Amino acid sequence: MPRTVLTICKKGNAYVNHAGLNQEQESRGNMAKRTPLFHEQQQLGAKFTEFSGWELPLYYSKIIDEHMAVRTSSGVFDVSHLGKINVKGAGANDLLQFVTTSDVAKIEIGRGAYTLFCNSIGGIIDDDIAYRLEENEFLIITNASRIQTIMAWLNDNKYDFPPLQIRNLTTKLCLLALQGPKSPDVLRAVFKEDTARYKQYSVRNISALGNKFTVMRSGYTGEEGFEILCDPKAAISAWKALISAGVKPAGLGARDMLRLEMGYPLYDHELTARITPIEAGLLRFVYFDKGEFIGRSALYAQLEKGAEKKLVGFVLDSGIAREGSIITVPSNGEIGKVTSGGFSPILRKGIGMGYVKSDYAEYDMAINIIVRGKSLTGHIAKRPFIEKRSVSAVA
Repeated sequence: MPRTVLTICKKGNAYVNHAGLNQEQESRGNMAKRTPLFHEQQQLGAKFTEFSGWELPLYYSKIIDEHMAVRTSSGVFDVSHLGKINVKGAGANDLLQFVTTSDVAKIEIGRGAYTLFCNSIGGIIDDDIAYRLEENEFLIITNASRIQTIMAWLNDNKYDFPPLQIRNLTTKLCLLALQGPKSPDVLRAVFKEDTARYKQYSVRNISALGNKFTVMRSGYTGEEGFEILCDPKAAISAWKALISAGVKPAGLGARDMLRLEMGYPLYDHELTARITPIEAGLLRFVYFDKGEFIGRSALYAQLEKGAEKKLVGFVLDSGIAREGSIITVPSNGEIGKVTSGGFSPILRKGIGMGYVKSDYAEYDMAINIIVRGKSLTGHIAKRPFIEKRSVSAVA
């Protein structure tokens, strides 16, 4: 909730993206936005990359070290680039009930839910978390690349509902993600919070470090974690306090590897406006019995007919598969394409996800993935690829 990392390679002392521009040139040329923590991150030696119009840390020390810190202890990410949309007013509940797949009416005050926004053909236009702050007020955390899309979607569909206010607070608020098995200990020590109060997707307003924060129990790593929402001044204070407490700063590189090990989908990779929740394996987040919502008819029709393709995970015997690589089986040729791929520091193998023809979406099926003309062997595997509770023992 990255949500991605660009294809980056080192060229001399510069980091070059797939377009051939180094990060400094691209940031200056396109006026990439910076979060209020940019200078704090610079002081920690962050190497930056451009993502969705933002100049963000790719890593501080080594990606694998940051990854393992989150798996075994704690790490903190600056995810202030994620969208923060406030929906408030008498029609807030009914609007969100209509434009998302969740049964929003069942979300209690102080709780949230993972949800999907779909278009009329059932395609996913974003996957978000919706928090109910008050009876008629919600906070929507969106992907960075989808902020304007969701703002427009909400505004275009609000007119059939009682008056409400829709505000984009993305650049006014910061968001930190404290993640890892020791994150509850850190929250208790630094913010003096009783973590037993926090259930999954719960949200609380607190005072700590002389500032006000909104703390949510959520994350994108598969580990224990909290996301901390606040104004820029409070964010700088919290960041410094967390670093001083020994929490390792982590960048987009580690974040992408962590989410991949858990098999979490990423927008513009596993999820797009032409991919449905059924194809993506997210049917459990679609509530057909709540009443009419955008995309319901198309999704119901696909549910009855059956999806032609499905998202699967895979593990390779050796090598790493990249987005766009062809997935094949020895007897029938091409069956699909890779949407995300990388190296798992825990499994010490290449892993990834991709869409294949539904007939081939079977666990343990042997596959080949074509990478630069070479055929890599592997098999379709269950997600998540690792069990988070056994990570320390495995590592």
